[in-house]
Amino acid sequence: MTTTLARKAPATPTPAQRRALLAALADPKGRVPEYTSTRVLDAIYLARWVNEVTNTGRAAWNARLHGYEGPTFLSINSRGRAALLTEAGRTALREAGPDGRLPEGTAWPTARTLHRDGLVEYRDANGIVYPTDGDDGVRGPLYAPHVTELGRRIVTGFPQAHRDA
Repeated sequence: MTTTLARKAPATPTPAQRRALLAALADPKGRVPEYTSTRVLDAIYLARWVNEVTNTGRAAWNARLHGYEGPTFLSINSRGRAALLTEAGRTALREAGPDGRLPEGTAWPTARTLHRDGLVEYRDANGIVYPTDGDDGVRGPLYAPHVTELGRRIVTGFPQAHRDA
């Protein structure tokens, strides 16, 4: 009697999967780094957080149907971007003001998590970036969280131009 282990897609990314997805988010073409372990690649592909694409961003399966035999890459998709956020984080990023500042009522754990992932940065009124919110436990936060380019990408996706290069 043989047993087959059915692999189940993860519901939320593990720390290693998060690192791979965040690295893909930081890549101009959304590509998962080549040095990512095959175990992580298999898991994020199984979870459908990435798509296999060609150099031009075309779906690899479709390109192969038309005779393409070149290299392919895994690129983060909208499911992958969504998997990186909690509902609170998604809401905070979507409701950021025109200047990129997160809404006033954003809970500090949400802001801290977004900051840890590089999706927000703390700025003062003059736009100077600080490594923390400046909260010393007495006065409260001195600097407000603002959305970074990575934070914008996670909500809106990549510009269409990244598929052409």
